[in-house]
Amino acid sequence: MDDNPFKILNSLALVLTKVAKFSAVAAFSIRKGGQSPPSLDSLNFSTKQGDSLDNVRTNLGVLAEFLNIDAGNIATCNQVHGDTVAVINSVSSSPPKADAIVAAQPGIFPAVKTADCVPILLMDPVHKVCAAIHAGWRGTALRVTRKVVRLMQEDFGTDVSDLVAAIGPAIGPCCYEVDDNVLIPVSRNVPWADSFVTLEMNHESGNPARGKSYRLDLVGVNRFELTSMGVQEANIYSTDLCTSCRPDLFFSHRRDGVPSGRHIAVTGFKE
Repeated sequence: MDDNPFKILNSLALVLTKVAKFSAVAAFSIRKGGQSPPSLDSLNFSTKQGDSLDNVRTNLGVLAEFLNIDAGNIATCNQVHGDTVAVINSVSSSPPKADAIVAAQPGIFPAVKTADCVPILLMDPVHKVCAAIHAGWRGTALRVTRKVVRLMQEDFGTDVSDLVAAIGPAIGPCCYEVDDNVLIPVSRNVPWADSFVTLEMNHESGNPARGKSYRLDLVGVNRFELTSMGVQEANIYSTDLCTSCRPDLFFSHRRDGVPSGRHIAVTGFKE
């Protein structure tokens, strides 16, 4: 695997350029290059944190022009932190209530919005099927990534050995402190998830209980979901960047609270 498979291009997005060889797009926006005001500055893609629809539309147009795709063909979903997968062949004026979108129609570009959760893009260059996945801790506990891969296999004939996966910026175990409200459902539903939980000790704390800090590697869990389904390690590309650690590049709900901007992750086949 390349050491630096992603390039920040035009100060707008992290782009996996090698998928262009099969006319695909895989891009994760950064927070720069748009017109949204502080604290959503500046390339924000959600109105739910107080930004205007005009700003969001302008930002989407800027990114779409850079990617050389039609902004009207970017398909988002009404994300609810679940495991529903929407299969689409056109862009609806009413986005489906789902946390993953699968499209088998070139020219349609599935997208998800994140600010700490894991964005995952899947591309099957043989059948021209692609997917965008939003995997927070709830989606991860519900194994949404595994569900999408299985759907692509069963409904579209995808051979997992052909799949190319791009994992975007998300909160890392360096910053993602969790408690039993997260650990219990993730560990209960994902049999090997405990291997992605680490215990940090704050020896300066006078209270041993308060000195314990459990950290969850959400990217690691979802990456292992892919490999356990048969996706080749050489075909999985990760930005390996923590949203919370990099306020210069990324929004972070955990770091900034509300309001916090939202990035967008876009994939699809141009032809």
